[in-house]
Amino acid sequence: MRVQHFGVGRSEPANSNAESPATQPVDPCRRDDGRLVVVIATSAHRWWLAAGLFMVAYGTNVSTPFLVLYRDRLSLSSSQTMAIFVVYVGGILMALLFAGPISDRYGRRPVVLPMMALSAAASLVLVLGRDSFPFLLFGRLLLGVVSGGVLGVGSAWLLELLGPGNELRAAITTTLVTFGGFGFGPPISALFEAFVPQPLIVPFVLHAALTLVAVIGVAKVPETRQRQPKASLRISLGVPAANRQQFLGVVVPAAIWVFCFPSTAFALFPVLISDSIDGGQVAVAAGAGMLTAWAGLLARPLVGRVGPARALPFGMAAGVAGYGLGWLAVSTGVWPVLLVASALLGLGAGALTAGALGILGAMDAGDQRGALTSTFYLLAYPGMAMPLFITSLASVTSLTFALGLVTSLAAAFAVLSTATARRRQLGVYHPVGS
Repeated sequence: MRVQHFGVGRSEPANSNAESPATQPVDPCRRDDGRLVVVIATSAHRWWLAAGLFMVAYGTNVSTPFLVLYRDRLSLSSSQTMAIFVVYVGGILMALLFAGPISDRYGRRPVVLPMMALSAAASLVLVLGRDSFPFLLFGRLLLGVVSGGVLGVGSAWLLELLGPGNELRAAITTTLVTFGGFGFGPPISALFEAFVPQPLIVPFVLHAALTLVAVIGVAKVPETRQRQPKASLRISLGVPAANRQQFLGVVVPAAIWVFCFPSTAFALFPVLISDSIDGGQVAVAAGAGMLTAWAGLLARPLVGRVGPARALPFGMAAGVAGYGLGWLAVSTGVWPVLLVASALLGLGAGALTAGALGILGAMDAGDQRGALTSTFYLLAYPGMAMPLFITSLASVTSLTFALGLVTSLAAAFAVLSTATARRRQLGVYHPVGS
């Protein structure tokens, strides 16, 4: 029997154990012709894929600090302004329903590469959206399709490149690059708004150009999931039967709030408090977005130290505290409090993401890995609609009632998460590098 090594362009006897320190074999799989396929993943491959995930996440937040500008430029209502941010949830849900099963059948590359190219195209559509509300919504919808297609499948691809035993490392890396990308967009956009002409054009062109460079790099990353012509394309959650109770009781409650927290921090609170700021609204919005995302990166040492299961109650508690401070900032008009609230909301979201992905990575999903990861994001991304939910509810009640209700719901989930963590011994924590 001979082994074909993808990514190094050669084949050799199956008993060859030579391995470069810079390479790492991941799980072998058997092709239809009986040959054993072993993917040799180098550190460069993993870095390029991480860069691709970063660029997709970066693209989703290029427009976020400009919500106030779009509102004033196009004379939009509060709900229309929120719709700019949340409309891409529809695109996310459409993509997540099918991206996982498609990647499990045809491979990770056929999904990730075209979607990354679409991310660049979406940024160019948003350039047209500066003077057209429909184009603005269409561009955001495309970004939703991209996020749904890339982040779930890309996370599964990265996990497979790292290989067995690196589930927590993969979860932490995914959290770092995605939240890093989310946090990179707002400050860059704010700098362009402050110092460069045409701030509603240049940042989007920059993102499109950098994303196309990343596409070239990701095109070199070896496929880890060989084509399975007989695999079903039916919508599948990918949850192993042995882990269904754990998934429903632990992962689902965390996933619901993963994007509820950050979306409120960098899309709703800055708009609500903008009238209390005498100039610099874009800078405050960018600061809120940056702190939200970068605080999520602090989840890395937390999850690495306490493990995924214990990170979930902490994430919920941080999110509840962030909601409370955000409510206070909006009520009093004291915008520095908003920045503290944003950091807490980001920290909570990062802990929930890394913790949940770490738990999922330890599940024996078999050939349903892509579907399982996409299911997590399918549950999480509707949280991006939280700003629209709050403004819609406030329009028929009051802003105080809407924020109070959401904060109370988050607190109830925090109590549930804490009780569940104490009751269950998940046994999925493995220190990084062990």
